[in-house]
Amino acid sequence: MMAWTQLIILAFLAHASFQDSAVYSPPLHKSPAQKCVPITMHSCQDLEYNLTVYPNLLNHQNEKDAEEAIRQFQPLMKVKCSEDIKLFLCTIYAPVCTVLEQPIQPCRHLCQSARDGCETLMNKFGFHWPEQLECNLFPVDGICVGENKSSTSAPPARSHNHPAELECPSLMKTPFHLNGAFLQLNAGKIAECSLPCSADAHVPTFFDARTRRWLRLWTGLCAVACFFGSLFTICTFLIDLNTRFKYPVRPILYMALCYFGLSVIYMIGVFGDDRFACGEHASGQSQLVNQGVDKFPCSALAVAHYFFTLASCVWWVVLCLAWFLTATRHWGFEFIESMWLHFHALAWGLPGILSIVVLITNSFDGDVFTGICSVGNLRGDALFWYLVVPIGSALTVGLVLLMMGIFSMVRIRKYIKLQQVDVEKLINKIEKLMLRITGFSAIYVLATAAFAGILFYQSRQTPFWIETWYGQRCASAQRADFGFHRAAKECAPLNTDSAPPEILLFVMKYLLHLVVGVTCAIWVMSVKTMGSYKRCWNRVVRGRTIVATADDELMPMGGGPVRPGHHQQIRGIHAQR
Repeated sequence: MMAWTQLIILAFLAHASFQDSAVYSPPLHKSPAQKCVPITMHSCQDLEYNLTVYPNLLNHQNEKDAEEAIRQFQPLMKVKCSEDIKLFLCTIYAPVCTVLEQPIQPCRHLCQSARDGCETLMNKFGFHWPEQLECNLFPVDGICVGENKSSTSAPPARSHNHPAELECPSLMKTPFHLNGAFLQLNAGKIAECSLPCSADAHVPTFFDARTRRWLRLWTGLCAVACFFGSLFTICTFLIDLNTRFKYPVRPILYMALCYFGLSVIYMIGVFGDDRFACGEHASGQSQLVNQGVDKFPCSALAVAHYFFTLASCVWWVVLCLAWFLTATRHWGFEFIESMWLHFHALAWGLPGILSIVVLITNSFDGDVFTGICSVGNLRGDALFWYLVVPIGSALTVGLVLLMMGIFSMVRIRKYIKLQQVDVEKLINKIEKLMLRITGFSAIYVLATAAFAGILFYQSRQTPFWIETWYGQRCASAQRADFGFHRAAKECAPLNTDSAPPEILLFVMKYLLHLVVGVTCAIWVMSVKTMGSYKRCWNRVVRGRTIVATADDELMPMGGGPVRPGHHQQIRGIHAQR
């Protein structure tokens, strides 16, 4: 509420004040009668210096006139549209007093930093940056406030290695209302800044335009394969839900639902071009990667992508837990199915809570390679804590439960083999079931572990990739075209030697993320599945019902002999044939 009040004040004050401001004039030589005086004006307190001299750079003769003139900019300083706006204005209206014969001017890069942050806000109210404060009036080098080039008592310049001193080029400045946007470099953060969406020919963002188009096409093909694979799995489950696909394999249905959602999200990004991942530039001249919750379509895609990714991992844990309870604890599928509410609360509730956390912390941004928004494309820490850690934890827990269940099945197979009455068929069923479980689990574990490994590598390398790209643009001969205003030597401390990301890394990332949707379809492919579709066809199209035949032989889950009393315990595996 306070910010809007300040903006309204700005709208009323800015016009008249900007028109009546004094005209900038070159620094005058300080006469012997001029002395340093303490700064008492309210707008310029808490600076790195506390003495000034008059007349100032706008030829105000005393502090009273200067304070009345600087008051017009008070709303800009209060809303903090730029971290340098206060220092810049105060060095104009209350210049630092030194032993030199003339007041020290602000450096041009200090002016540009203040202008980049606040000019957009002024333009929204129909005003322009004052002519008397044009940045080309101030020196690029020499003795000036903002660069440590002398031993005078001028305010000490902040180190170029300090994160706050990294310049955000004007073409990469985010709109004012995106105050949470920043670029994370290894050297530090650049506030109110984002990557350009377009891949220019000089220093493209990681990959050139042709490579990006190829990568997006690849992602689209993977998404289409995942879409049809998961859709086939869902349809197969639904037409035979109550006879074949009971717990403990029921979670595969919900995993397929998650990958169906992920495939739709990726296809939306591919066909939507960059309208979701990218947004407007501060001046409307180019598009930048979206960050945070400002754009609803971007936010919706990011939350859905994150939710379905984590939900698929939790359903994997539920699948392994159900197998563990069936094989090791001898629970029947009816008893496991009675816990369905707990399973759903865990599998949908936990990702939902984490999705809210991601939304609150603005931890997602646009992915220029796929056209969607997701977590941690530009922020390595967010990628690690919100994706790598949860996926790795779910994979580990599920794998432990799965291995315990498989070991139990191996023991059951050895026990049944000792029986002397008609055991060959039961052994074949166990071996067949173990083969299917092992095959599906191996594909899921390998794909998900590799996917988590790529995300971990990306989370560690993203700051270096961005810094290398930023440093190359900063040192480029076309640096002015990229929107840089500071001296090129400020790029020297940045690391420009790190290798850019390999295209294969992202090819495998998107493939591994979606391949499990196809794997779910492999699970349900069998002769019985063909029979299920045949019965469905006859029931729906021909209007007649074919009664399925089933083998009534049962298989014990414990160590005792096969007997009717074991039906409740052993029906869990028999139902999955």
